[in-house]
Formats: sequence, structure tokens, C-alpha cells
Amino acid sequence: MEEELDWSVKNVPRSVRFGDLYFSDLDGLDETKYVFLNGNKLPEIWRSTDRFIIAETGFGTGLNFFATWQLWRETSSPNSNLIYYSIEKYPLTISQIVQSINHWSDLKPLLEEFKKDYASTEVNSQTILFDKGSVTLKLIFGDVWNVLSQATFSSDAWFLDGFAPSCNPEMWSDKVFREVARLSKKGTRLATFTSASAVRRGLKDVGFDMVKIPGFGRKREMLTGRFL
Repeated sequence: MEEELDWSVKNVPRSVRFGDLYFSDLDGLDETKYVFLNGNKLPEIWRSTDRFIIAETGFGTGLNFFATWQLWRETSSPNSNLIYYSIEKYPLTISQIVQSINHWSDLKPLLEEFKKDYASTEVNSQTILFDKGSVTLKLIFGDVWNVLSQATFSSDAWFLDGFAPSCNPEMWSDKVFREVARLSKKGTRLATFTSASAVRRGLKDVGFDMVKIPGFGRKREMLTGRFL
């Protein structure tokens, strides 16, 4: 069943289920770059490695992935590999993703490649290779805790991007944070748009050194962290 979206706010997709926008109505791409790329010190921290793993809670429209892929193309070392894990419980159709991303001209070439391989939302997971195998998207459809509790990867950076904790509290539970910590290593970076005290405390309790920094646009603050 297709996820219901509302496009009435500046043609930005809003989840009817959660009552929240998928990205900022100011500029979603600028928000992604500020919160998740700059917030995780990308591309600086991947320049010293030939294999970099990102894990994301909430694929949504795919905007974070497209922005990351674009930056990887521009800044990564030759023969290096990006592996991008993303979890989504309520996946969008390819037409909804295209409508969400299509007005950013810089992302259109990536979107066209993505369209060729994005499978039906009825599948449980899919692995898509881009750029001759140097970029791997591992997209898993399911409950975030269920997926993370069965995962075995070790992430270099986390994008925590579920809807706001007040709208989607299950995405920000202590048991999810424990799995995030289990799948991290010393120095793993983390960024999220929210500055909610419960999120900051929960991540600190599982081993992240959390810092509040100025947020994007109208948001006063956001959180970044590093696993100790």
C-alpha cells in the first residue's frame, strides 16, 4: 500500500502517518549537507580510508543518500568503497521519490541511475551497486530495532533521521540506541537534526560523547556525537 503524502507545504513531502515533513521546507538538500555531511565531518573523515560504512535510520525520500553519493563522487580516493546501510519501515514508491528529489538538478543524474534498479517496495531488502561497484546501497525495509538487532556491520558514521521524536518515539528508544552503540566502534561519528534532551541522554548513556551545535534554518540546535 502506497504511503500517503501531503504536498501542501511548499511542495515538500509530509508524512500523513507521522504528521511531519521529510525534510526542511527551506531547502532539504542544504539541510542534509549541514546536518549529516558537515555534522559527521564528511568528507574529511573518509579521505583516510578505502572503505567507509554509513548507517542511516530512515531512508525516506533518499535525499541523504543522494547527497552522500554526490559528495563521495567528488571527494573519495580512487579504488575506495562506500557502503550505505539504510532502514525504512514505510518505504516510498519510486514515483514519490522522484517527485521529492527531481527539482534538485545536481541530483538528477544520480536519481536516473537509482530509478533503474530500485525494486518494488514489497521486497524486504535490496542491495544496489553504483559507480562500477564503488558505492553500495543496502536498503532494508522493516522496523528499525528488529533490523539493527540482527545486523553485524561496524559503522563509521550514523545518520539518525527518523521523524521527530515527538512524532515517532519508537525510532528514538533506548533499545535502538543500544543497537547503534553495538554497531559502532571507537571514533564512530553520529549526527541528527534533533536536539531533544532524551535523545542526547540516551546516546550519552550508551557511550557517545554528545554535543549540541547550532541547527539548520529555524532549528536552534542539533546534535553530533562520537563513540568513545
